[in-house]
Amino acid sequence: MKYTHIIWDWNGTLLDDIGASLASVNDMLAMRGKPPIDADYYRECIGVPIIKFYEKVFELEKEDYSLIIKQYNEGYVRHLANCSLTEGAVRAIKTFTELGLKQVVVSSSNYDRIIEDMRKYGVYGSFDAVLGAGDYFAGSKVERAVEYLKKEGAESSAVLVVGDLEHDAEMAAELGADCVLLTSGHEHISRLKAAGVPLIDNLDELISLVNN
Repeated sequence: MKYTHIIWDWNGTLLDDIGASLASVNDMLAMRGKPPIDADYYRECIGVPIIKFYEKVFELEKEDYSLIIKQYNEGYVRHLANCSLTEGAVRAIKTFTELGLKQVVVSSSNYDRIIEDMRKYGVYGSFDAVLGAGDYFAGSKVERAVEYLKKEGAESSAVLVVGDLEHDAEMAAELGADCVLLTSGHEHISRLKAAGVPLIDNLDELISLVNN
């Protein structure tokens, strides 16, 4: 087995929540009398830190950014009722646990929000660590991943990062880890291809990749 640790992204990777995110953004646009955006445009604009996304979609110079974040998260929670874990997520987590791999979630999302969702979807307790953000501003998560692996004494070559954003590939590069990106998440496939790492269309492909 090549890997000892799997670093998971949460939103768009283990949790299939692009529908909730897009619906919340469109609610906010409707409040401002603006037309909705579609999933393709959303995926083309999304990025880390999240302010880059809002700069493209809203007129931030006329907005209170803290209010934008508040409204987004309130809408996201409402629409999350229509979402579920990504197909194959439970199988992948279970398979990697049985293989003896340590699994950690490293996310730009708020820690308390992640824990609440993990409890809701029945995967709380499935991970060796959950490293979420202390706020809702979706900044970089690299420092938390670096600190975790340092404490673990993990060899970077034995770490696999699984995500759905270019930022996940950037994080893996900083860690010296391998990376696989899921094409069904938040970022457009054209941008994922530019990251230069293997792409998968579903998490069952990930199981096969790790087993080989």
